Amino acid sequence: MHSLARVQTAALQPVPEVVARRWQAEKAARVAFFATALFAAQLYLSPAQWFPALEPLHHAAIFSSVGLAALLVRRVLSNEPLWLGWRTAAFAVYVVTAVLSPMWSIAPEGSRLGALEVVKHFLFFLALVNAIDTPRRVRIALAMYALAALAPGWGTFNNWMNDELLVEGFRGRWLGVMADPNHDAMALVGALPILLFFCVGHGHKWLLRLAAAVGAVGCVAGIIATHSRGGTLGLAIAVILFALLSRRKAIATVCVLIGAAAMLLLAPTSFWQRNETAALGAEDLSIVGRLEAWQVAARIFEERPILGVGEGAFLDAWNQYAPIDSDRLFGHRYVAHNLVLEVLGTLGLVGLFGLMGFILVSIWSAWKARNGELGGEARAVLAAMMGNLVCQMFAGSAASWFLFALCGFATCCQVWAKRSQPEPV
Repeated sequence: MHSLARVQTAALQPVPEVVARRWQAEKAARVAFFATALFAAQLYLSPAQWFPALEPLHHAAIFSSVGLAALLVRRVLSNEPLWLGWRTAAFAVYVVTAVLSPMWSIAPEGSRLGALEVVKHFLFFLALVNAIDTPRRVRIALAMYALAALAPGWGTFNNWMNDELLVEGFRGRWLGVMADPNHDAMALVGALPILLFFCVGHGHKWLLRLAAAVGAVGCVAGIIATHSRGGTLGLAIAVILFALLSRRKAIATVCVLIGAAAMLLLAPTSFWQRNETAALGAEDLSIVGRLEAWQVAARIFEERPILGVGEGAFLDAWNQYAPIDSDRLFGHRYVAHNLVLEVLGTLGLVGLFGLMGFILVSIWSAWKARNGELGGEARAVLAAMMGNLVCQMFAGSAASWFLFALCGFATCCQVWAKRSQPEPV
Protein backbone atom coordinates (compact mmCIF):
# COMPACT_ATOMS: atom_id res chain seq x y z
CA MET A 1 0.00 0.00 0.00
CA HIS A 2 2.81 2.41 0.89
CA SER A 3 4.51 1.67 -2.45
CA LEU A 4 1.29 2.35 -4.33
CA ALA A 5 0.84 5.66 -2.48
CA ARG A 6 4.39 6.70 -3.33
CA VAL A 7 3.81 5.85 -7.00
CA GLN A 8 0.58 7.89 -7.05
CA THR A 9 2.27 10.85 -5.33
CA ALA A 10 5.14 10.76 -7.80
CA ALA A 11 2.67 10.64 -10.69
CA LEU A 12 0.95 13.76 -9.38
CA GLN A 13 4.18 15.73 -9.09
CA PRO A 14 4.91 17.98 -12.11
CA VAL A 15 7.52 16.78 -14.55
CA PRO A 16 10.58 19.09 -14.63
CA GLU A 17 10.07 19.73 -18.35
CA VAL A 18 6.47 20.81 -17.70
CA VAL A 19 7.58 23.14 -14.92
CA ALA A 20 10.21 24.68 -17.20
CA ARG A 21 7.67 25.21 -20.00
CA ARG A 22 5.27 26.87 -17.59
CA TRP A 23 8.01 29.19 -16.36
CA GLN A 24 9.01 30.05 -19.91
CA ALA A 25 5.38 30.65 -20.92
CA GLU A 26 4.88 33.00 -17.98
CA LYS A 27 8.02 34.96 -18.89
CA ALA A 28 6.83 35.22 -22.49
CA ALA A 29 3.43 36.43 -21.24
CA ARG A 30 5.11 39.10 -19.15
CA VAL A 31 7.17 40.31 -22.11
CA ALA A 32 4.02 40.41 -24.26
CA PHE A 33 2.20 42.42 -21.61
CA PHE A 34 4.83 45.12 -21.16
CA ALA A 35 5.50 45.41 -24.90
CA THR A 36 1.77 45.82 -25.65
CA ALA A 37 1.18 48.25 -22.77
CA LEU A 38 4.13 50.37 -23.85
CA PHE A 39 2.90 50.39 -27.44
CA ALA A 40 -0.51 51.65 -26.28
CA ALA A 41 1.07 54.35 -24.10
CA GLN A 42 3.43 55.60 -26.83
CA LEU A 43 0.40 56.44 -28.99
CA TYR A 44 -0.02 59.47 -26.73
CA LEU A 45 3.64 60.17 -26.09
CA SER A 46 4.99 60.20 -29.68
CA PRO A 47 8.60 60.03 -28.39
CA ALA A 48 10.15 60.01 -31.85
CA GLN A 49 8.62 63.44 -32.47
CA TRP A 50 10.33 64.77 -29.33
CA PHE A 51 13.65 63.12 -30.06
CA PRO A 52 14.20 62.76 -33.82
CA ALA A 53 17.15 60.46 -33.09
CA LEU A 54 14.60 57.79 -32.13
CA GLU A 55 12.87 57.90 -35.51
CA PRO A 56 15.25 55.44 -37.26
CA LEU A 57 14.76 52.96 -34.41
CA HIS A 58 11.04 52.51 -35.22
CA HIS A 59 10.24 51.92 -31.56
CA ALA A 60 6.52 51.41 -32.22
CA ALA A 61 7.27 48.62 -34.69
CA ILE A 62 9.68 47.07 -32.19
CA PHE A 63 7.11 47.11 -29.36
CA SER A 64 4.42 45.58 -31.55
CA SER A 65 6.75 42.94 -33.03
CA VAL A 66 8.07 41.92 -29.62
CA GLY A 67 4.56 41.75 -28.18
CA LEU A 68 3.19 39.61 -31.00
CA ALA A 69 6.24 37.34 -31.01
CA ALA A 70 6.01 36.85 -27.25
CA LEU A 71 2.31 35.96 -27.57
CA LEU A 72 3.17 33.38 -30.20
CA VAL A 73 5.91 31.89 -28.00
CA ARG A 74 3.50 31.72 -25.08
CA ARG A 75 0.92 30.02 -27.28
CA VAL A 76 3.44 27.35 -28.31
CA LEU A 77 4.75 26.76 -24.79
CA SER A 78 1.43 26.69 -22.96
CA ASN A 79 -0.66 25.12 -25.75
CA GLU A 80 -3.41 27.61 -24.90
CA PRO A 81 -5.40 29.15 -27.76
CA LEU A 82 -5.61 32.88 -28.25
CA TRP A 83 -8.80 34.54 -27.05
CA LEU A 84 -10.87 35.65 -30.04
CA GLY A 85 -14.60 35.99 -29.36
CA TRP A 86 -17.46 36.98 -31.63
CA ARG A 87 -16.38 40.62 -31.83
CA THR A 88 -13.14 39.50 -33.44
CA ALA A 89 -15.18 37.76 -36.14
CA ALA A 90 -17.01 41.04 -36.83
CA PHE A 91 -13.67 42.88 -36.87
CA ALA A 92 -12.34 40.26 -39.30
CA VAL A 93 -15.19 41.04 -41.72
CA TYR A 94 -14.06 44.66 -41.75
CA VAL A 95 -10.39 43.68 -42.15
CA VAL A 96 -10.99 41.18 -44.98
CA THR A 97 -13.14 43.72 -46.85
CA ALA A 98 -10.36 46.30 -46.55
CA VAL A 99 -7.66 43.83 -47.66
CA LEU A 100 -9.67 42.81 -50.73
CA SER A 101 -10.77 46.34 -51.59
CA PRO A 102 -7.85 47.08 -54.00
CA MET A 103 -9.61 44.68 -56.39
CA TRP A 104 -12.46 47.17 -56.92
CA SER A 105 -10.91 50.39 -55.61
CA ILE A 106 -10.75 53.57 -57.72
CA ALA A 107 -7.27 54.10 -56.19
CA PRO A 108 -5.73 50.62 -55.73
CA GLU A 109 -2.34 51.78 -54.43
CA GLY A 110 -3.92 53.96 -51.75
CA SER A 111 -6.23 51.11 -50.80
CA ARG A 112 -3.28 48.77 -50.30
CA LEU A 113 -1.69 51.23 -47.89
CA GLY A 114 -5.01 51.75 -46.10
CA ALA A 115 -5.58 48.01 -45.83
CA LEU A 116 -2.15 47.63 -44.23
CA GLU A 117 -3.18 50.10 -41.51
CA VAL A 118 -6.41 48.17 -40.92
CA VAL A 119 -4.43 44.95 -40.47
CA LYS A 120 -2.19 46.74 -37.95
CA HIS A 121 -5.26 47.78 -35.95
CA PHE A 122 -6.51 44.20 -35.97
CA LEU A 123 -3.19 42.83 -34.69
CA PHE A 124 -3.07 45.57 -32.04
CA PHE A 125 -6.51 44.57 -30.76
CA LEU A 126 -5.54 40.87 -30.66
CA ALA A 127 -2.33 41.67 -28.79
CA LEU A 128 -4.16 43.90 -26.31
CA VAL A 129 -6.87 41.41 -25.34
CA ASN A 130 -4.50 38.45 -25.14
CA ALA A 131 -1.49 40.05 -23.44
CA ILE A 132 -3.41 42.05 -20.80
CA ASP A 133 -5.06 38.96 -19.37
CA THR A 134 -5.41 39.47 -15.58
CA PRO A 135 -7.22 42.13 -13.53
CA ARG A 136 -3.90 43.45 -12.23
CA ARG A 137 -2.49 43.76 -15.74
CA VAL A 138 -5.64 45.50 -16.93
CA ARG A 139 -5.29 48.09 -14.16
CA ILE A 140 -1.58 48.66 -14.83
CA ALA A 141 -1.99 48.94 -18.59
CA LEU A 142 -5.00 51.24 -18.27
CA ALA A 143 -3.07 53.50 -15.89
CA MET A 144 -0.07 53.62 -18.25
CA TYR A 145 -2.32 54.39 -21.18
CA ALA A 146 -4.30 57.18 -19.48
CA LEU A 147 -1.38 58.80 -17.69
CA ALA A 148 0.50 59.01 -20.98
CA ALA A 149 -2.15 61.58 -22.00
CA LEU A 150 -0.37 64.02 -19.69
CA ALA A 151 2.10 64.75 -22.48
CA PRO A 152 -0.30 65.62 -25.32
CA GLY A 153 -2.74 67.40 -23.01
CA TRP A 154 -0.25 69.85 -21.59
CA GLY A 155 1.85 69.76 -24.77
CA THR A 156 -1.09 70.92 -26.89
CA PHE A 157 -1.87 73.67 -24.40
CA ASN A 158 1.80 74.74 -24.32
CA ASN A 159 1.99 74.86 -28.13
CA TRP A 160 -1.10 77.05 -28.22
CA MET A 161 0.15 79.37 -25.48
CA ASN A 162 3.47 79.85 -27.28
CA ASP A 163 2.00 80.11 -30.79
CA GLU A 164 3.82 76.98 -31.93
CA LEU A 165 2.60 74.40 -34.49
CA LEU A 166 -0.74 76.18 -34.78
CA VAL A 167 -3.36 75.15 -37.34
CA GLU A 168 -5.37 77.93 -39.03
CA GLY A 169 -3.35 80.38 -36.97
CA PHE A 170 -5.09 79.75 -33.63
CA ARG A 171 -5.71 76.02 -33.06
CA GLY A 172 -3.28 74.08 -30.90
CA ARG A 173 -2.19 70.53 -31.69
CA TRP A 174 0.15 67.77 -30.59
CA LEU A 175 2.49 65.48 -32.55
CA GLY A 176 2.45 62.16 -34.38
CA VAL A 177 -1.00 60.61 -34.81
CA MET A 178 -2.42 63.60 -32.88
CA ALA A 179 -1.06 66.30 -35.20
CA ASP A 180 -4.59 67.11 -36.40
CA PRO A 181 -6.41 69.27 -33.80
CA ASN A 182 -9.64 67.31 -34.20
CA HIS A 183 -7.88 63.97 -33.74
CA ASP A 184 -5.94 65.47 -30.83
CA ALA A 185 -9.15 66.48 -29.05
CA MET A 186 -10.77 63.11 -29.82
CA ALA A 187 -7.87 61.20 -28.25
CA LEU A 188 -7.82 63.43 -25.16
CA VAL A 189 -11.57 62.93 -24.66
CA GLY A 190 -10.91 59.17 -24.68
CA ALA A 191 -8.43 59.47 -21.80
CA LEU A 192 -10.28 61.97 -19.58
CA PRO A 193 -12.89 59.66 -17.93
CA ILE A 194 -10.19 57.10 -17.14
CA LEU A 195 -8.08 59.77 -15.46
CA LEU A 196 -11.14 60.97 -13.52
CA PHE A 197 -11.69 57.40 -12.33
CA PHE A 198 -8.14 57.25 -10.99
CA CYS A 199 -8.81 60.57 -9.26
CA VAL A 200 -12.03 59.65 -7.44
CA GLY A 201 -12.16 55.83 -7.56
CA HIS A 202 -11.93 53.75 -4.42
CA GLY A 203 -8.61 52.33 -3.21
CA HIS A 204 -6.17 54.29 -5.37
CA LYS A 205 -2.93 55.61 -3.92
CA TRP A 206 -2.56 59.35 -3.47
CA LEU A 207 0.37 59.58 -5.87
CA LEU A 208 -1.77 58.03 -8.59
CA ARG A 209 -4.66 60.35 -7.72
CA LEU A 210 -2.41 63.39 -7.96
CA ALA A 211 -0.90 62.36 -11.30
CA ALA A 212 -4.37 61.58 -12.67
CA ALA A 213 -5.70 64.95 -11.52
CA VAL A 214 -2.84 66.76 -13.28
CA GLY A 215 -3.52 64.66 -16.38
CA ALA A 216 -7.27 65.37 -16.30
CA VAL A 217 -6.68 69.13 -16.08
CA GLY A 218 -4.17 68.83 -18.91
CA CYS A 219 -6.68 66.96 -21.09
CA VAL A 220 -9.31 69.66 -20.60
CA ALA A 221 -6.74 72.38 -21.31
CA GLY A 222 -5.59 70.55 -24.42
CA ILE A 223 -9.14 70.10 -25.73
CA ILE A 224 -9.81 73.81 -25.24
CA ALA A 225 -6.57 74.67 -27.04
CA THR A 226 -7.58 72.62 -30.11
CA HIS A 227 -10.78 74.70 -30.48
CA SER A 228 -12.45 71.50 -31.72
CA ARG A 229 -16.24 71.75 -31.74
CA GLY A 230 -16.64 67.98 -31.91
CA GLY A 231 -14.09 67.66 -29.10
CA THR A 232 -16.11 70.05 -26.94
CA LEU A 233 -19.29 68.02 -27.44
CA GLY A 234 -17.45 64.76 -26.82
CA LEU A 235 -15.92 66.23 -23.67
CA ALA A 236 -19.37 67.13 -22.34
CA ILE A 237 -20.80 63.67 -23.08
CA ALA A 238 -17.79 61.87 -21.57
CA VAL A 239 -17.79 63.73 -18.24
CA ILE A 240 -21.58 63.61 -17.85
CA LEU A 241 -21.62 59.86 -18.46
CA PHE A 242 -18.71 59.40 -16.08
CA ALA A 243 -20.63 61.20 -13.32
CA LEU A 244 -23.82 59.22 -14.02
CA LEU A 245 -22.05 55.86 -14.08
CA SER A 246 -19.75 56.48 -11.12
CA ARG A 247 -20.42 54.68 -7.82
CA ARG A 248 -19.21 57.79 -5.97
CA LYS A 249 -21.63 60.09 -7.73
CA ALA A 250 -21.35 62.97 -5.27
CA ILE A 251 -17.56 63.22 -5.57
CA ALA A 252 -17.65 62.68 -9.33
CA THR A 253 -20.33 65.33 -9.79
CA VAL A 254 -18.36 67.85 -7.72
CA CYS A 255 -15.25 67.21 -9.86
CA VAL A 256 -17.28 67.66 -13.05
CA LEU A 257 -18.85 70.90 -11.80
CA ILE A 258 -15.46 72.29 -10.77
CA GLY A 259 -14.06 71.44 -14.19
CA ALA A 260 -17.05 73.02 -15.96
CA ALA A 261 -16.75 76.19 -13.90
CA ALA A 262 -13.02 76.43 -14.59
CA MET A 263 -13.62 75.99 -18.34
CA LEU A 264 -16.32 78.68 -18.35
CA LEU A 265 -14.02 81.10 -16.55
CA LEU A 266 -10.68 80.33 -18.19
CA ALA A 267 -11.46 79.28 -21.77
CA PRO A 268 -10.33 82.00 -24.21
CA THR A 269 -12.69 84.09 -26.28
CA SER A 270 -11.52 82.37 -29.47
CA PHE A 271 -12.73 79.04 -28.07
CA TRP A 272 -16.29 80.30 -27.55
CA GLN A 273 -16.32 82.18 -30.84
CA ARG A 274 -15.40 79.04 -32.78
CA ASN A 275 -18.06 76.97 -31.02
CA GLU A 276 -20.63 79.67 -31.76
CA THR A 277 -19.91 79.30 -35.49
CA ALA A 278 -21.57 75.88 -35.39
CA ALA A 279 -24.83 77.79 -35.91
CA LEU A 280 -23.56 79.81 -38.87
CA GLY A 281 -23.98 77.07 -41.44
CA ALA A 282 -22.98 78.31 -44.87
CA GLU A 283 -20.98 81.18 -43.38
CA ASP A 284 -18.38 78.78 -41.97
CA LEU A 285 -16.21 77.09 -44.61
CA SER A 286 -15.31 74.28 -42.19
CA ILE A 287 -18.98 73.39 -41.78
CA VAL A 288 -19.58 73.74 -45.53
CA GLY A 289 -16.68 71.36 -46.14
CA ARG A 290 -18.19 68.79 -43.81
CA LEU A 291 -21.59 69.05 -45.46
CA GLU A 292 -20.09 68.59 -48.90
CA ALA A 293 -17.99 65.65 -47.70
CA TRP A 294 -21.15 64.06 -46.38
CA GLN A 295 -22.80 64.63 -49.76
CA VAL A 296 -19.85 62.86 -51.38
CA ALA A 297 -20.36 59.91 -49.03
CA ALA A 298 -24.09 59.84 -49.85
CA ARG A 299 -23.41 59.83 -53.60
CA ILE A 300 -20.85 57.05 -53.24
CA PHE A 301 -23.42 55.03 -51.31
CA GLU A 302 -26.01 55.53 -54.02
CA GLU A 303 -23.63 54.18 -56.68
CA ARG A 304 -21.57 51.64 -54.66
CA PRO A 305 -23.64 50.64 -51.61
CA ILE A 306 -22.15 47.20 -50.98
CA LEU A 307 -18.36 47.61 -51.17
CA GLY A 308 -17.69 51.35 -51.58
CA VAL A 309 -14.82 52.95 -53.49
CA GLY A 310 -12.03 51.12 -51.65
CA GLU A 311 -10.19 51.51 -48.35
CA GLY A 312 -8.52 54.91 -48.06
CA ALA A 313 -9.92 56.13 -51.39
CA PHE A 314 -12.39 58.72 -50.10
CA LEU A 315 -10.30 61.72 -51.16
CA ASP A 316 -9.67 60.15 -54.55
CA ALA A 317 -13.42 59.88 -55.05
CA TRP A 318 -13.93 63.60 -54.41
CA ASN A 319 -13.58 64.73 -58.04
CA GLN A 320 -16.06 62.12 -59.21
CA TYR A 321 -18.70 62.47 -56.50
CA ALA A 322 -18.37 66.03 -55.13
CA PRO A 323 -21.18 68.56 -55.70
CA ILE A 324 -20.80 70.69 -58.82
CA ASP A 325 -20.47 73.93 -56.82
CA SER A 326 -17.72 72.62 -54.54
CA ASP A 327 -15.25 75.02 -56.15
CA ARG A 328 -16.34 77.60 -53.57
CA LEU A 329 -14.00 75.71 -51.21
CA PHE A 330 -11.08 76.78 -53.40
CA GLY A 331 -10.50 73.28 -54.70
CA HIS A 332 -10.08 71.68 -51.27
CA ARG A 333 -10.91 68.03 -50.75
CA TYR A 334 -12.22 67.06 -47.33
CA VAL A 335 -12.16 63.79 -45.46
CA ALA A 336 -15.55 62.43 -44.40
CA HIS A 337 -15.38 63.87 -40.85
CA ASN A 338 -17.74 61.10 -39.78
CA LEU A 339 -16.74 57.53 -38.93
CA VAL A 340 -19.95 55.93 -40.22
CA LEU A 341 -19.99 57.85 -43.50
CA GLU A 342 -16.27 57.29 -44.08
CA VAL A 343 -16.55 53.52 -43.75
CA LEU A 344 -19.81 53.47 -45.71
CA GLY A 345 -18.13 55.36 -48.54
CA THR A 346 -14.90 53.37 -48.61
CA LEU A 347 -16.04 49.83 -47.74
CA GLY A 348 -19.81 49.99 -48.14
CA LEU A 349 -22.39 48.17 -46.07
CA VAL A 350 -20.17 45.10 -45.67
CA GLY A 351 -17.32 47.02 -44.07
CA LEU A 352 -19.69 49.14 -41.99
CA PHE A 353 -21.42 46.00 -40.68
CA GLY A 354 -18.10 44.55 -39.56
CA LEU A 355 -16.71 47.68 -37.87
CA MET A 356 -19.92 48.81 -36.16
CA GLY A 357 -20.64 45.27 -35.01
CA PHE A 358 -17.20 45.17 -33.43
CA ILE A 359 -17.67 48.56 -31.73
CA LEU A 360 -21.18 47.79 -30.43
CA VAL A 361 -20.11 44.46 -28.95
CA SER A 362 -17.18 46.20 -27.25
CA ILE A 363 -19.54 48.78 -25.76
CA TRP A 364 -21.76 45.96 -24.55
CA SER A 365 -18.73 44.33 -22.90
CA ALA A 366 -17.99 47.48 -20.91
CA TRP A 367 -21.64 47.72 -19.89
CA LYS A 368 -21.78 44.07 -18.77
CA ALA A 369 -18.54 44.43 -16.79
CA ARG A 370 -19.67 47.56 -14.90
CA ASN A 371 -20.56 45.56 -11.76
CA GLY A 372 -17.72 43.05 -11.86
CA GLU A 373 -14.23 42.97 -10.41
CA LEU A 374 -13.13 45.62 -12.91
CA GLY A 375 -16.38 47.54 -12.70
CA GLY A 376 -14.84 50.94 -12.02
CA GLU A 377 -12.45 50.57 -14.93
CA ALA A 378 -15.25 49.32 -17.19
CA ARG A 379 -17.49 52.30 -16.39
CA ALA A 380 -14.65 54.73 -17.07
CA VAL A 381 -13.82 53.03 -20.37
CA LEU A 382 -17.51 53.08 -21.32
CA ALA A 383 -17.72 56.84 -20.73
CA ALA A 384 -14.47 57.30 -22.68
CA MET A 385 -15.77 55.24 -25.60
CA MET A 386 -19.03 57.18 -25.81
CA GLY A 387 -17.26 60.53 -25.69
CA ASN A 388 -14.78 59.35 -28.33
CA LEU A 389 -17.59 58.11 -30.59
CA VAL A 390 -19.38 61.45 -30.34
CA CYS A 391 -16.18 63.08 -31.59
CA GLN A 392 -16.05 60.46 -34.34
CA MET A 393 -19.39 61.68 -35.66
CA PHE A 394 -17.97 65.15 -36.35
CA ALA A 395 -14.25 64.62 -36.96
CA GLY A 396 -14.02 60.88 -37.25
CA SER A 397 -11.32 58.69 -38.65
CA ALA A 398 -11.43 54.92 -39.08
CA ALA A 399 -7.64 54.97 -38.70
CA SER A 400 -7.81 56.12 -35.06
CA TRP A 401 -5.66 53.85 -32.89
CA PHE A 402 -7.36 55.20 -29.76
CA LEU A 403 -10.78 53.84 -30.74
CA PHE A 404 -9.38 50.31 -31.05
CA ALA A 405 -7.43 50.70 -27.80
CA LEU A 406 -10.64 51.59 -25.93
CA CYS A 407 -12.47 48.65 -27.54
CA GLY A 408 -9.63 46.39 -26.42
CA PHE A 409 -9.71 47.66 -22.83
CA ALA A 410 -13.51 47.29 -22.74
CA THR A 411 -13.10 43.67 -23.84
CA CYS A 412 -10.43 43.03 -21.21
CA CYS A 413 -12.65 44.39 -18.43
CA GLN A 414 -15.25 41.75 -19.21
CA VAL A 415 -13.16 38.77 -20.32
CA TRP A 416 -10.37 38.84 -17.71
CA ALA A 417 -12.35 39.78 -14.60
CA LYS A 418 -13.97 37.30 -12.25
CA ARG A 419 -17.72 37.37 -12.45
CA SER A 420 -19.44 38.80 -9.39
CA GLN A 421 -23.02 39.46 -8.33
CA PRO A 422 -24.40 42.86 -9.33
CA GLU A 423 -24.16 45.42 -6.59
CA PRO A 424 -27.42 46.87 -5.24
CA VAL A 425 -28.23 50.26 -6.68
